[in-house]
Amino acid sequence: MTVRDSRDVPRLAFGLTTFVLIEWLLLRLGTRTLIHIPGLGRFETPIDIIAETGRFAYYAAVVFLIALLGLMAARGVTRGDNRAKLSSVAVSAFLAGALVGRLGWISANVVGWVGLLALLTLAALAWRGRRTLPVAFFAASTLAATFSQLGQGSGGGLSVSQVDGLLLGAEMLLILSGLSSPLLLGRLPSPRSLVIGLGAAGIIGVALARASSTVSILILWSLGVPGWLPGITFAIAFGALVTTVVSAVGRRDLGIAIGLVLLMTGGVGAISTYQTGLVLAGLLLVAGATSRGTIPAAMTASDGDLREPYLVAS
Repeated sequence: MTVRDSRDVPRLAFGLTTFVLIEWLLLRLGTRTLIHIPGLGRFETPIDIIAETGRFAYYAAVVFLIALLGLMAARGVTRGDNRAKLSSVAVSAFLAGALVGRLGWISANVVGWVGLLALLTLAALAWRGRRTLPVAFFAASTLAATFSQLGQGSGGGLSVSQVDGLLLGAEMLLILSGLSSPLLLGRLPSPRSLVIGLGAAGIIGVALARASSTVSILILWSLGVPGWLPGITFAIAFGALVTTVVSAVGRRDLGIAIGLVLLMTGGVGAISTYQTGLVLAGLLLVAGATSRGTIPAAMTASDGDLREPYLVAS
């Protein structure tokens, strides 16, 4: 395997994360915040530019996502162990389901169930004990949120109270995932990351206190949960997540950093195949990062130390 080939996974992951963050900030957060601000009619052109930039980033992110998942699935089959091969089957099933769903051959509900099964499979294969509790909480949150959606209507039969209970459970589990995210590091976070995390928690806390209704809508659109819990819980969980990401970047644990960003921007529930795909990519990266305490080989390997990047490290 050549040096150039070994860098395909990190390059695609970096490109995907860049476009996802642009799409998330401009399209999902930016435009949906602006519509709640009165008197912006005279700024229609700048707002249109922001929206179009966000849409371009979205389309670019979709291309990078398909390429990344396809490459990681292929390498899992050809170069991985049984765990990697099973992960590859789950990812391939999701990609196939998304394709035939796009063609209209199966219903959106079926696509949603396929995505959920793929996600739960990857989460189970990622389990490495206490260190991966954040992944388990995230998977459980996704299960509750997705079932609250797919369990309604024809063939479902969930009552309103049951849907509300599932959404509340999903929100609580998502908060637990964020709060426990430092466990993924396998060590204490760096002092610098703690300071940045506290600052991020403070910003979110102030935003929720001053514009709770708008921020709750953004939480629903971004994360897939209704934002019913006290704002302080979201602020602390977000601060813990930022602490983990910053500390991981500082220690070159880029699999954890990028994986968590993709999980956060993917959210929970059957929102879209695009966001489900982001979650699957994030799970694969986090799973490789927490296996034997190392990240996927190519994510930090230098020119003189290039090891084979597996779908999920054995």
